[in-house]
Amino acid sequence: MILDKLMPSCQEVTRKLAEGDFDNLSWLTRFLVRMHLSMCQHCSRFARQIGLITQALRNIWQTQPKSEALGATKRRILAHLRQS
Repeated sequence: MILDKLMPSCQEVTRKLAEGDFDNLSWLTRFLVRMHLSMCQHCSRFARQIGLITQALRNIWQTQPKSEALGATKRRILAHLRQS
């Protein structure tokens, strides 16, 4: 089937989600990514996680001046990485 050949892989979908620039994708690519997300629970979970991270960062930046928010966010990320 033609759609099978056009359907993006999980790797391609997660890369596009991580880039977060859906508006600049062609309508066909957006359609195929959405179709993939409707069928793949792993990629849809990743999409939800990216959305939560994005919302959390927006909340931090809205409540603190940007320079403080960036510093605090960087410290939290580094602390988390050190614990891992």
